[in-house]
Amino acid sequence: MVKPEQEVRAARQDLYNLIAELCSFITKKDSDNYLVSYSCLSEEEELRIEERIEKNTPLAVSSGGAFVVIRDTDLTEEFLKNLRLFSTALVLDDDRNCIMKLLQTLDGALYLILQDEMERMSIHPGHMTGNADPADSDDMAIPADSGLDALNTNEDEMGIRLIPRCQCVWARKSRQYFSERRLDIYLKYLIVVEKRRTSDIRDRHIFLPDGFFKSFDEKKELVIATTPLTLQSDFSIHFHRHQNIQSFTLDYNRPAAAAVNHLVWEKITEAGEKGAEMIVFPEMMGTETMEAAIREKLRKLPAKEQEKIPAMIILPSLFVRGHNFTSIIDRRGNLLARQYKQNPYVMRCRHGNYMEGIEGSDEVVIFHYPGIGRFAVMICKDFLTTRYMERIMRSFKLTLIIVPAYSTGAYDFQTSFETCAHDYCNVVWINSCAALIPGKEKNFRYIGYTRRRISRYQTQEDACHEMTPCVGLFSGKCRHDCLYLDTVGKV
Repeated sequence: MVKPEQEVRAARQDLYNLIAELCSFITKKDSDNYLVSYSCLSEEEELRIEERIEKNTPLAVSSGGAFVVIRDTDLTEEFLKNLRLFSTALVLDDDRNCIMKLLQTLDGALYLILQDEMERMSIHPGHMTGNADPADSDDMAIPADSGLDALNTNEDEMGIRLIPRCQCVWARKSRQYFSERRLDIYLKYLIVVEKRRTSDIRDRHIFLPDGFFKSFDEKKELVIATTPLTLQSDFSIHFHRHQNIQSFTLDYNRPAAAAVNHLVWEKITEAGEKGAEMIVFPEMMGTETMEAAIREKLRKLPAKEQEKIPAMIILPSLFVRGHNFTSIIDRRGNLLARQYKQNPYVMRCRHGNYMEGIEGSDEVVIFHYPGIGRFAVMICKDFLTTRYMERIMRSFKLTLIIVPAYSTGAYDFQTSFETCAHDYCNVVWINSCAALIPGKEKNFRYIGYTRRRISRYQTQEDACHEMTPCVGLFSGKCRHDCLYLDTVGKV
């Protein structure tokens, strides 16, 4: 008999909350040495744990490496009651080894239910957010009417957020095993986020629907196009002083907007013709009319023509009314999200330092897709603020970071790439030629960079794709020809 939807949701919620309680118990009593020692259990201890779980629950610890699957019909009131009683006994006994094995067992057993959760939470054209044009409103906040909060509802009490995990074709099973000890290195289908690590961050999770990256689904390689766009910046910089703090803002040349919008559209269509499923533009090079103009063009395309456009478009970021943000849209003109820059850039001038006049934001948008895992956009200084970047990358186990930039050079970015590579997180960075300062041409040896996770049998050359600018950059003769393509995928 099929359960009513309300009963299914309630039963799942009880189970997720119980898992969060067990995770909280482990993390609160945890030390680095415990999570190391758990990987070194003796055969006798393994046998004791397995017998205790199988004696007190209907769960088999493992069978040839596979777990018995839990379905919604198994989540009866009696099942949940007995599981809670058993969990309470484990906590009272301080049997952490058995709790860890029970968490692993539940993680594997919930495979089908978690797959269903990801499908249920996947966004669809009728549920996209943020459809208002940012130029038409002073309210720059993204409507919070989509995106996952957490599977469990007791996160404030437990300090734990449970997120379903998409697998990634280039991340090793033992990811972070040596660099950072955390409970969920022993899990496969759940990510366990400790809120104490992300207390000042609002994370919004967007699960992209199956088939979003169709070519990737077939080849397990994501083709990404990047472009520095142009040597010319169509904005002026204004310097301010308020309460003894010096800052700067930008004012865009509105008459030039139509030409810039057209150039961006040309790059989008060119990238699609060359097989890219994602295109990334640099920071600061947007216009106040660009998002609306590009979305309108996409919506007017026939369905067959839309299929020739990259599935995801990360537009040039726009600095307007105290915010620096990039709009992320799909090939049909739906707005998926806007990612706001959080860490201001400091410009060094003859008359002192001037801080980028942005209000900042505490929200990071994380996209999930099977095979790719989890990826986020970090605008320039957000990526260079190493501790901030590392915290987000490791807390949410990012597998790809997209970095649009407007920077005077590549060096600082390259030094951060290796940190990401250590954690099996690929990076795609694209700069703007317009950021070149005369006399500092050596800083522009590369205009973009892809740092890929590679296998032990590949060379360093396989890991790095260095995008060199055209000669027009240094002669001041930009023909707007530059479009780079690279792949990230299975190794």
